[in-house]
Amino acid sequence: AVMGELWRGRFWILASVIVCTAAFSAIAFLTTPVYRATAVLMPAGADRGIGVGELGGAFGQLSGLMSLAGINLGSAATTTEESLAVLRSQQFIESFILDNGLMPLLFADQWDSARKTWAVPERNRPTPRKAFRYFSRKVMSVTQDRKTGLVTLQIQWKDREQAAEWANELVQRINAEMRKRAIKQSSASIKYLQDEFNKTSEVSIREAISRLIEAQIKQRMLATVTQEYAFRFVDKASPPDKDERVKPRRRLLVASGFLLGLALGSAGVLLAGALGPRK
Repeated sequence: AVMGELWRGRFWILASVIVCTAAFSAIAFLTTPVYRATAVLMPAGADRGIGVGELGGAFGQLSGLMSLAGINLGSAATTTEESLAVLRSQQFIESFILDNGLMPLLFADQWDSARKTWAVPERNRPTPRKAFRYFSRKVMSVTQDRKTGLVTLQIQWKDREQAAEWANELVQRINAEMRKRAIKQSSASIKYLQDEFNKTSEVSIREAISRLIEAQIKQRMLATVTQEYAFRFVDKASPPDKDERVKPRRRLLVASGFLLGLALGSAGVLLAGALGPRK
């Protein structure tokens, strides 16, 4: 009986399939494609740092002084976590967006490209904070493999070239930011230690402080000359091919339209058959 009902309503089912498939096909081929550019990174923190062995007895004698001087004996993992936190931070991402003038691109539907101004009232205009939320949730993703330590930075965007450029520039900017912070911290530590060196006359303490100062000078020199300070490129981001779309997934959409049309058409025919005799 069911098959008979379906056969009698085959033209309605066919019409439903055609309409739904056409609608989903239009979405699949008219929606602006989104691409993904990926950069693979290795944390560089393991290549530097002050070790207890390097400082010798200075660590035991002046642990309190080192803490006051801001000298960090943390592990490479801690340094990497800090770099990742800065990379995901609102201040860092907002700076990237504003420096590159990305607000009109991120909110293109609210931007009048002909007049080079916002097409919405001032109270409705997007803010850097909104741009940060959109970028960090929809455009950029950062993950770390706990086993290998490798960090993957991905940018999803409608422009293939821009996606790769943004990914690589973000890595360059985080390296520059962490270098700047390291140089500033080392310089402050050196100044503090030099002041403490001048205040004491005890030979063993002066020797220990001298080793601390020497280690900090090495740290500052390393930060000054090392471009890939926080992360090293294992694989730079490159523009994906045109057919490497993240979305829309055209085949899946077309198949979904076909199946939805078939289901709706069949359900409609069976429902009409069930209600028909009662009327």
